[in-house]
Amino acid sequence: MQAINTLEILKNGLPDSVLPPRHIIVVGAGLAGLTSALLLQEAGHKVTILEAQNRLSGRVFTYHGFPGKMYGEFGAMRFPRQHKLAQHLIKERFRLETRPFPMYDEDTFIYLNGIALRRSEFYPAKMNFNLPAHEAGKLPDELLKESMQPLLDQMVEPRGWERLLAEYDEYLLIDYLRESEMSDDALAMIGPFLNLEGRFHFSLLEWFAHYYEDVFGDLVYIVDGADSLPNAFAPELMQAIRLGAEVHAIDQSADSVSIHFKDSTGYSQSITADECILTVPFKLLRHMEIEGLDPNKWYTIRNVYYGRAHKIFMQFSERWWQTKYQITNGLTVTDLAIRNIVYTPAGQDDRFQKGILIVSYAWGQDSMAYSMLSEGQRIAQALQDLIKIHPEARDTFEFGISHDWALDQYAGGIGPLFRPHEMSGRFFDNIVRPVNRIWFANDACDRRHRRWIEAALIAGVKNAYALHTGMRNELPEDFTE
Repeated sequence: MQAINTLEILKNGLPDSVLPPRHIIVVGAGLAGLTSALLLQEAGHKVTILEAQNRLSGRVFTYHGFPGKMYGEFGAMRFPRQHKLAQHLIKERFRLETRPFPMYDEDTFIYLNGIALRRSEFYPAKMNFNLPAHEAGKLPDELLKESMQPLLDQMVEPRGWERLLAEYDEYLLIDYLRESEMSDDALAMIGPFLNLEGRFHFSLLEWFAHYYEDVFGDLVYIVDGADSLPNAFAPELMQAIRLGAEVHAIDQSADSVSIHFKDSTGYSQSITADECILTVPFKLLRHMEIEGLDPNKWYTIRNVYYGRAHKIFMQFSERWWQTKYQITNGLTVTDLAIRNIVYTPAGQDDRFQKGILIVSYAWGQDSMAYSMLSEGQRIAQALQDLIKIHPEARDTFEFGISHDWALDQYAGGIGPLFRPHEMSGRFFDNIVRPVNRIWFANDACDRRHRRWIEAALIAGVKNAYALHTGMRNELPEDFTE
């Protein structure tokens, strides 16, 4: 299988090709779609982008409804410095201003079992976690690292990642932790403390890849909002983008593909082209009539799992978390329904005393606790939880707003999650495999960076390269992985 350097292609463009230029339809104007379209357009192809929403960016969703320059990031809000494709676009291609987004502040709180402690004061026995002798006195990070050490050791050996895939793809995270002899008391502690409860019953290796790369260790945010990144593509691509175009059917023949879409009034139109790149989440494909896909491809489309998540933002008349608690960033974790409070540095306006918080950021089963509530109930319940930790919230609250990604008709979830047996073998091969004139590029089409924009960018580059150079049956590997 051919290997390519996706970063170099993103920087320098697609290579010369002996094939003639073609007309390519890209479905979805998220970052995978925008990236593949830009590369193909710059290589001389005609590109048409169909986007169902009235905005670019997919799950990059910046809410600008706060006063002044304040904004809230319902989707992507922080970008790891080690994600090289994303950083290239942000820093080099579009020259967007960034600032650090630290995820740790020892003045934030741990609120578990009805007890509140600053992170700097946390000790398991203080919160009634009665760890057995071999774990007593150890902090959650220490216990987790002890369990992960055999995997960390293997990663530094030749072909370590490939060996882990062969040996551990069948494991749930909870399976591995139990086999490492972590006690139930330790699991009860690290679950909320390290935000693992929503990951326990999914792939060990997908979670471990993020842990190994320490993706939360060195983050930045885009000063003018994360949507500045997709909007930076607009000057070169906007004339090729049809907004409000919801694709509902795709037909393909031996030498062409026809895309059928409706506008907001229900009026249907069609476009015929040489190729189509589908970048929308796999879950949404189940609502399209797509001809020519084989049973194995449909099986995979039906079974790619998408996780749930929500964020609840609140605006307060003053930033008491800074003035009273000296908290400038990081997060408070709790076993209350809100689960995580994020003291976001992004989206503040230093001209005002007013400020915003992510009062609840929750995943999976934790997010489901809010899905059945109305918007007003979500805000009220979250505020009541917040007051238990920060009483100042009651008299300074101004308004709140939420977004549940599982209820978003254009997303169907916050992003894909691997389950056992899905990171290697036929299942993953079927995720990325093109079928005749239809290509697939979204953040599910990458092993190591799912739910980050890096995965979408890698998928966009690989599909553009394969289509441009005439690869038909499989995509190239990214040897930068």
